[in-house]
Amino acid sequence: MQECFTKNLEARDLPTKTVIVYADRAEVKRILELDLQQGKNIVVVQNVSSVIERQSIRVEGRGNTVIQEVQYIELPIETVESNNQQVSEMEQEKIQVENEKVLTEDQIHVLQKRLEVLDGVAGQIGQNVIIPKDQKMMSKTASNLKQELREKEKSCLNLKERLDAIEKNLDQLRCKHEYDNHKRSINITVQMEEAGLAELHLNYQVYCVTWKPAYDIRASTSGIESICSNKIKLLYYGLIEQKTDEDWRDAELILSTATPCVAGSVPTLPTLAAAFQRQTPNIRQRNASSRRKPISNGSEEDMGFGSFDYNEFTDAAALQRMTIAYTASDHEHSLGQNYDHLPCSCFSIENPATILSDGKSYKVQISTLEFEPVFTHETVPSKTASAFLTAVITNTSSLPLLPGMASIYLNNSFISTTNLKSILPGEEFRCSLGIDPSLKVEYKPCSRMNEQVGFMTKNSLCTHEQIVSLRNAKASQSALITIREPIPKAVDEKIKICVLSPDLRPGRMDARINKDQHLEWAVHLAPGEQRDLHIKYTIEYPLNETITYYNQVKAC
Repeated sequence: MQECFTKNLEARDLPTKTVIVYADRAEVKRILELDLQQGKNIVVVQNVSSVIERQSIRVEGRGNTVIQEVQYIELPIETVESNNQQVSEMEQEKIQVENEKVLTEDQIHVLQKRLEVLDGVAGQIGQNVIIPKDQKMMSKTASNLKQELREKEKSCLNLKERLDAIEKNLDQLRCKHEYDNHKRSINITVQMEEAGLAELHLNYQVYCVTWKPAYDIRASTSGIESICSNKIKLLYYGLIEQKTDEDWRDAELILSTATPCVAGSVPTLPTLAAAFQRQTPNIRQRNASSRRKPISNGSEEDMGFGSFDYNEFTDAAALQRMTIAYTASDHEHSLGQNYDHLPCSCFSIENPATILSDGKSYKVQISTLEFEPVFTHETVPSKTASAFLTAVITNTSSLPLLPGMASIYLNNSFISTTNLKSILPGEEFRCSLGIDPSLKVEYKPCSRMNEQVGFMTKNSLCTHEQIVSLRNAKASQSALITIREPIPKAVDEKIKICVLSPDLRPGRMDARINKDQHLEWAVHLAPGEQRDLHIKYTIEYPLNETITYYNQVKAC
């Protein structure tokens, strides 16, 4: 019988070569370099992640290594805590901290008693019962005792916080061992033609991983006309979070928007049937009850009121669904939504990075992009008498910009954050850069005049006139500003609205009424120029009616 050699490796100690991070999981490639004997060898990778997708495990052999079999083994452990070194070390540390805390409390008690004695002696001095020979020494002793007492109380507080942290970690560790009392390993059977160094590549997928894009948009402006169109720098980041119980150290990262495939065969396509819809009054109740069912059947002890079945958390398929649900709940920041219309993209991170399994967000830089913006100003004087600087940017890069939060900086000063929508190469988007104080906007009081018009049928005519004053305080830079002013929209055919100023005749490009019934008036201001814009419109309606104004809510 051929002799079989066994080599045990710890999964967390294996070097991480590449990690491809998807929206709800990650594909990890680890390198196994070890000396194997000639013949049959069994390489045991112990303590693999509890959220591993067992069907995704693949092993590649390099050189004269022949992979014969790969097995995923999950065995229950009955005595977890007694054999767990980490729990034992925490218990010893807890006992040591408790002893230090008790000793410190005793010292505090002694100091308090000594201070009480000194206070009693001081009281006798005040009553002239006894006069100490050295009152100065007594005062110094009391001051030293109070200082020492404060230090001991501070030390006792630190020990209490340290003890609470140890107990919290110990409870979490015990809870984890109580509900996840399984030992997982991957057994790789390798046939070696001759003894020597073997290199194996272990690939697998794990859940409890996600990533989302984030941006820094940095712009700068100047008072010089020639450099008004400074480039805008967009820093493209990826924020990665993972709780897989394994750390990825100095790994090559790839961020992907694709949906990975686990199975190695072509999926079967079911027959699509068409039928008449029938009334099912209790379908909502049945669906609700089915959603509340656990993924695996729980025992009577485990499924009491207010408890949960940990099998639901350790099952990889369940974790996948939970991660997708969590990702879809945050519709503004997640990657798991609204990507069907976007092409699959992969972003390779230039520098190796370390991502720890602590649930924290780790930022990696995808790319640095530069765009040639067109700066314009916008104002809504009826809401706020300020001019907002806006950059109109065209995505001239080859990378799609995915939905995510963007931090905006103007002249190295933080302005605000905004939610960036998906922008494909060649598409245009607008970015608000905050208020420009060099453009002054004044919204003067409006003028209203009512009169009666008509010969046979009398109607009321209300003339509304509004003046918006603009001034460009820049000494050497012109500005293009667009004013937006609401014009009432008639919801009854008996109400007639006519805009008198500005002139909206066909062919005019600087003023128009948009689909929301807002007047958009674009004005070019030379350096130092001031201009008054007259907005005038009339509303005609039956004499016996009264006009009321309200804001229409846009339909979602």
